[in-house]
Amino acid sequence: MTIIADKDRPAVRDLLARELVEDVELLLFTRGRSYPFESGRQDGQSCAETRELLEELEKLSDQLHLTIHDVDAEPAAATLYNVTALPTVIVRRRPNATEAAQNDASAHSAPGEIGANVRFLGLPGGYEISTLLADVVDISKGRTDLSAGALDVVRAIDTPVHVQVFVTPT
Repeated sequence: MTIIADKDRPAVRDLLARELVEDVELLLFTRGRSYPFESGRQDGQSCAETRELLEELEKLSDQLHLTIHDVDAEPAAATLYNVTALPTVIVRRRPNATEAAQNDASAHSAPGEIGANVRFLGLPGGYEISTLLADVVDISKGRTDLSAGALDVVRAIDTPVHVQVFVTPT
């Protein structure tokens, strides 16, 4: 099964080739494929589809790099990144070898610190894939299309803020 339709692959490949500047890392936090489904539990229901989507996306650009963390096998990774729901996808600029060697903590920084990132909870498929692609491009470029006024407001914030954006076609 494919998540990204064959007819859409050339357009996505072209977008990534045209728009990506820096390499982007996609960190997927999931449970193994053999994880048993438990009735009434929402956590992890779309892990396999999310993995498949990200694997397909990674194949469309040499500048995308997927790292998969199975939270049962690597609980420390989930703790390090403060992952509390599955699947979680973190999109961030890929640290180069020099940055990683100088300070590994900067490669795993919290939101608002060096290496800011975007986090998706659940499957970023369907209509949400356009949001994922826009975020990948913004992170690769190191900027967004926010207006100068909006950027001034954000820069004026001097205390930690946790921002959540909910994406839905309805």
